[in-house]
Amino acid sequence: MARGDRLAVRRKLLGSLVGYRHYGIDLGDGTVVHARPHDFRHPFGGGVVVRTSRKEFADGQAVEPILDPPPNFSPEEIVARAVAHVGREGYCPVVDNCEHFATWCATGQRRSRQVEAVIRGVTAVAATAAAILLTGRRAGAARGL
Repeated sequence: MARGDRLAVRRKLLGSLVGYRHYGIDLGDGTVVHARPHDFRHPFGGGVVVRTSRKEFADGQAVEPILDPPPNFSPEEIVARAVAHVGREGYCPVVDNCEHFATWCATGQRRSRQVEAVIRGVTAVAATAAAILLTGRRAGAARGL
């Protein structure tokens, strides 16, 4: 892994029930810039962009480089974008999380595939529930209920 690379580590939410990836930008000097909540037990309580050691970022997990989507900026520009935001408040797991931040640093787009996957899942469950309810109402109407 090199300066300007996006990095990810696997983390657990709610004990070991839900897994997710935590993202950051490698500064090439043993440190990583990443957005995180002030308290991981309360992810909706706000947060900040921080610069930590790679060891602290990894938290005992394997660190993986992220290659997709491909970066639109040079490694130096990616690092400059990340460092310029150290100390910025405003973390939100839904609209401004670590993946949004790292993807924006590298591509200029605020995007979180993890959030998009959750939204797709919730939408599918809601559509299925609506179809079941609608089918039940139609069956009840057909029986005169």
